[in-house]
Amino acid sequence: MKPANQTGMQASRRTGNLALALCLGAGLAGCATRVPLDTPVPPVRTVTAPAPLPAPAPVQKEEPVTYSVDLGGARDDGVRPLPDAPVVSQQDIDRLRAWVADHNRLYDVAGTLMIRNVELCPNNARRILGFTAKNRFSYTSQFADTAAAALGLDERLQVIHVLPGSGAQNTGLRRGDILLDFNGQPVPSGPQAEREASVLIISETRGKQQVKLTVDRQGQPVTLDVPLTDACAFGIELGDSEEIGSYADGYRVMVTRGMLGFVRSETELAYVMAGEFARNLLAAGDRTAAAALIDQYRFLKTGTPSSAAPVQIRPYAAAADIQADRLALYMLARSGYDIRAYAPFWERVAQAASTVPVAELPVNSYAVLHPGFRERQQAIPRLVSTIEQKRARNEPLLP
Repeated sequence: MKPANQTGMQASRRTGNLALALCLGAGLAGCATRVPLDTPVPPVRTVTAPAPLPAPAPVQKEEPVTYSVDLGGARDDGVRPLPDAPVVSQQDIDRLRAWVADHNRLYDVAGTLMIRNVELCPNNARRILGFTAKNRFSYTSQFADTAAAALGLDERLQVIHVLPGSGAQNTGLRRGDILLDFNGQPVPSGPQAEREASVLIISETRGKQQVKLTVDRQGQPVTLDVPLTDACAFGIELGDSEEIGSYADGYRVMVTRGMLGFVRSETELAYVMAGEFARNLLAAGDRTAAAALIDQYRFLKTGTPSSAAPVQIRPYAAAADIQADRLALYMLARSGYDIRAYAPFWERVAQAASTVPVAELPVNSYAVLHPGFRERQQAIPRLVSTIEQKRARNEPLLP
């Protein structure tokens, strides 16, 4: 189920993140018609008005307070009106859908890099499931009702992304499949589903080449034998920040919404992610501060701005960045990306930062954390040339 927040696309040591959720197949309009319930709804008891008696009228028993799924006309059956279902704003619906789409975009790019570079990450290589899932409780409590109304999520874990090139994709697992059974064990549901499912996954995938997964597909049970996929096991996070930034803490990689808005193509996004993968593998930088910042940015926030000051990461030395560029370029070439535009992209990042006074740059923006850009610009062309020469001679693309 997931790479960073996280179970994500792997059975990792972190729990509580099987990744994103998106209502597919039924369509977004269909998702919006579903009524989220805070608690299971018992059948509503219809009370018939008692016949007139000579004795004083009996004391009315008050109905329990529940949510009603009947959104029709006024009730006239003697039962007092029940409160309306929670109201979800269109703004929150749009924000959550955009958040999910952006996170899936990160997974699409990360998948190729992780699967095609196992040789370059021997200490991080794992067998991963190759899909992600979420339920309505997978977001902060403020978005539980929004997740149900906007994304069609309920108590059960639903597949919302399948990693390109993974065994899950090759087996035919689909977005929208609802997880029922994992290697003969029922998949947990409810508020703690992600955490409990991650424990189950770790136990059931240890030492195995494949797993048996039963899903509910449009009301019909489907059982699949899913081969586990060898990959660089990194957690993938989306940061709720307008900063043009990306971060690595040794295990997870985060790309901010600001950076997603800055890149012009999936290739440029791959440049960003490969660089952070390389920093994880090279153990460069202050991991403690980066981990704290990722924890601070990883959840979609409500409309109220946070008053907490962001954790500040120590900038990288130019030499460390050049080493990360070298490894990132090999990862990109092995994944089929054009590496010739790598240097021009980072030049554009530097130019964007140069238009803002240094004192006004966000403390964790890319330009602040990577000040040695000029030294990198001198080294990158040589690194690209070396890789292209190896490719021309059909030599293995290994650093």
